[in-house]
Amino acid sequence: MLADNGRIRLACPEAYEVHRSIIEWGARFSADRIPDQSLGVNALTARLVKWELKSWSRVDFVNCYLLGTLAPRVQLDFLPALLCGAHLLLRPVRPPVVLLDYVDAGVAMQRLWLTATACGLQLQPQMTPVIFRWYVRSGARMSVLPEIDRSAAVLVEQFERLASAGTGDAFAFFCRVGDGIPPRSRSIRKPLDELMQAVTTLAREP
Repeated sequence: MLADNGRIRLACPEAYEVHRSIIEWGARFSADRIPDQSLGVNALTARLVKWELKSWSRVDFVNCYLLGTLAPRVQLDFLPALLCGAHLLLRPVRPPVVLLDYVDAGVAMQRLWLTATACGLQLQPQMTPVIFRWYVRSGARMSVLPEIDRSAAVLVEQFERLASAGTGDAFAFFCRVGDGIPPRSRSIRKPLDELMQAVTTLAREP
């Protein structure tokens, strides 16, 4: 299921700009993006991805004719799903409605993550199925390509069957956990003074 969600993620033209902008190439740590060394793909796949992301036409060509989604899906979705210790789905008691409901979900997510860390476990979000489900169940279009939305709807039903959930149940956070070595490359937090400056700017806006 995760690998099939990965195929949609990599073949969706609306996701292309996000993928192109969030990776910092040649980096071990990044304060505002994802360093390429933390992507979880081998060096050959990383070089191919970097070349592809120069234009959507390259991505589309490789996906259509060279099985371009296969290697990333195997390395980022399929193998981690098989080799992790467990998959965890955080489900609110009731669907969030007001702002504080979402804050409560965030508190629960942080508590889960910190508890896993305190137990010596590694945790990695796998949010694509949750995000796609939100689009499908809210009736929002995901893509200009009709096949993207059709495929997502099929996978949402599969996800709900695996979770023994109904269409109206809320999903807040989906992740995998397991015993492993700490990552040597990761995204890091922006300096506190930059964050405080951003908060001050937002507070002044009407």
